Amino acid sequence: MFDYISERTGIKEFKMINQTTILTDDFDDVILEELNTFNARSWGREKNSHRARLISLLTEKNYIFFYANYTGYLSTTVGSSYLYDVPLYKQGNLKMFRGKRVRIICIESGCWRRGYMAGIVGDTPQHKIIAKRRTPNTTYRFPDYVHAHRVLYRSLRFIVFHVKDSICIFSKNEPSGYINTDGWDSVLVDGKFGKPIATLAHDSNSHIRVKVLDRYFCEKTYSSVREAIDDIKA
Repeated sequence: MFDYISERTGIKEFKMINQTTILTDDFDDVILEELNTFNARSWGREKNSHRARLISLLTEKNYIFFYANYTGYLSTTVGSSYLYDVPLYKQGNLKMFRGKRVRIICIESGCWRRGYMAGIVGDTPQHKIIAKRRTPNTTYRFPDYVHAHRVLYRSLRFIVFHVKDSICIFSKNEPSGYINTDGWDSVLVDGKFGKPIATLAHDSNSHIRVKVLDRYFCEKTYSSVREAIDDIKA
């Protein structure tokens, strides 16, 4: 049941979409016009109907829809948008847009995830193309107790380890002062912060139920450890 290996090794993970890499959405087309009209309205039945029409237009223009953690895409307000030059090595939701300049729109609100749509507005200018990943000066650290347990998944930044019944992991944000591991098979540790960030339960169909620590009622099911990490990491 616990047959997981690292899917990425040798590469330090860090955010590429940040305030220095996003561009103002000034691409003048019918979508920008619709966005401006949408954002000028107050929330109500009419604006909700307009959002449905906007989604239909974006779909017609071959925009893709995806859910993502808002910390990875910055935009949190429905109707907000920006342009972004997708690096040639980009993985995940934007992989298909490598070397293109895309518009990214927040189209759906949520708890800690948002619904986004993205589509091409043109090619990335030659002098703006990012061909190689920059290696950040990041040192990841893990609690000593991690190494006393069976590791189910490991990358440079993250470790998932099988929890023993006797383990007590301190967490100042949990009501009891300790992480409740009852009913959970493993714990996800983020080396960026040097502490656990989620508990995981693995079923016989390789589905993974995840409870994010310090987030009220944030529990979801994923098809892989990597999918879960990409969704909840900050």
